[in-house]
Amino acid sequence: MENTDCIKRIYLVGGAVRDKLLNQPIEDKDYVAVGYQQEDFSHLPQVGKSFPVFLQKDGSQIALARKEKKICAGYNGFSIQTQQVSLEEDLKRRDLTINSIAFDEENNKYYDPFNGINDLQNKILRHTSESFCEDPLRVLRIARFRARFGISWKIHPSTKVLIYKMREELKSLEPNRVYKEVESALKFPNTALFFETLFELGVLDIIFPHIYALTTLKEGNLYHLESSVFAHTMEVLRIAESLLETLKTISAESSLEKQTLILKFAALYHDIAKPYCYRNFGNSSGHDKLEYLLPTLDISIPKSIQKPMLQLIKNHIKIYQLDKMCPSKVVKFFESFKKDSLLFHLQFALLIADKEGRIPKDSIASESFKERLMHTFNALNIYSPKTWLESQKSPPKSEAIKAHILQEKIKILDSVFYGK
Repeated sequence: MENTDCIKRIYLVGGAVRDKLLNQPIEDKDYVAVGYQQEDFSHLPQVGKSFPVFLQKDGSQIALARKEKKICAGYNGFSIQTQQVSLEEDLKRRDLTINSIAFDEENNKYYDPFNGINDLQNKILRHTSESFCEDPLRVLRIARFRARFGISWKIHPSTKVLIYKMREELKSLEPNRVYKEVESALKFPNTALFFETLFELGVLDIIFPHIYALTTLKEGNLYHLESSVFAHTMEVLRIAESLLETLKTISAESSLEKQTLILKFAALYHDIAKPYCYRNFGNSSGHDKLEYLLPTLDISIPKSIQKPMLQLIKNHIKIYQLDKMCPSKVVKFFESFKKDSLLFHLQFALLIADKEGRIPKDSIASESFKERLMHTFNALNIYSPKTWLESQKSPPKSEAIKAHILQEKIKILDSVFYGK
């Protein structure tokens, strides 16, 4: 390959080159400019505080080739140099060899000083240089890559050793950046691999201590014979992913991504309070209560996702105990969805995933049970006390209205839910 040190040229870099070599769709294009000055791009809009990035009309970005040096802790603890930086020096600061490949579009040539193409062919995730450990977020990214590419991709032994040495640095991860990595991982079919990879690397306890705690608890009862609550949770995540296809028929494309996050976060955290409950009460009783659940959330989840997620978790035991509950509590269960049929479908999806993600599997989540629940849900939502209110000689008090509504809804339960 040619020497690029003194050549003034622009190269396609990063994920776009990787995905091009993998024959996958390229969503974003990033370019690095070698031998250029900031003034050379003064005609383009500029973004970025730490170093200049220039936006092109097609949406792609150009950045000057740069070197980075860690000078203090944290995401912004780097000094940046953009003067007289070679292409190889720029590529060396990147996380993985598969992301440290450049492509010269003009001459149709690849520049691969760290053998990233070979690692792509062999499905190996390997750090480009020791600078990998300067940004702890890269540990989450390598786990995310496995969630994206699948279990056939392996992490190089030398990278595993390096990551374990980063345990202390991982304590400085910023919550909002951790959430973004998790959010990305939840969008991939192999989401469970994200957390399993962190467990394999010996850092799950540092980044997500309460998720790690699931690995330390084996319930060992007739309903849960899995090796640990963590193993059960990962299987629930996998099954939840397989159920997302059914949501496409009832959810608008614009909201499908949000529903995916709600369901997968609910799957991830539905049993998160079990270790606390077992160690304090001797069993899992109460693990669906917010007072035990909220302190165990390791991830700073946006309220728009967290609120419906918590609703699913609060109901995930109630939904298969409905036949044993008194009618007023059954009514309260259905009312908790506030006529949101999509959230109700997510609740049933969580039920299926929870039941099928255990040893032995439970057959309660049948189609007939789902139809029974949906008929009840729809019948209760249709009911209105308007006719009764209009028939009253004087406006009834709120207590009387509530009592009447409950009485009428119990009648609906008798005919639709209980089949009397």
